[in-house]
Amino acid sequence: MLNSTVIKRLHCAVTTVLLLLVGGYVAYQFYFNGAPDDELFSQRQITESTHLYVTKYKDGGATVSDVYRYYLDGDLRGDPMPYLKSRTPFLVADVGDAKVTGYGNNITVTMTGRVYSFTNSVFFTADNVAILPVVNITANGVR
Repeated sequence: MLNSTVIKRLHCAVTTVLLLLVGGYVAYQFYFNGAPDDELFSQRQITESTHLYVTKYKDGGATVSDVYRYYLDGDLRGDPMPYLKSRTPFLVADVGDAKVTGYGNNITVTMTGRVYSFTNSVFFTADNVAILPVVNITANGVR
């Protein structure tokens, strides 16, 4: 009888600890990996089928540096922000005026500033055609 009570209380304690751990992990993932609070900074056509969208973090202030996110995609009609929030940027930097040019499926980025993250693995569809551009970057850092 005593063993039964101890096992029940131990089971309840372990279950409570596991629920707290899972809840904490979910809250952590939501807080740190949620969609950024950005606004559209600029958009323009790079090639016939590729458009560049640049967003800027809008909650920055005197103590938070500017953060710009660069996205490549097809022509997004209307407001592109709801769609861009679900996408991953190919470049995150502290400058919003990087020179981005393209020819065919080759995209070249030239910038001076700090690069927070970069990937040349970009995939999107434009007019029901899959596009996988080759992205090259030349970044001159600042000291």
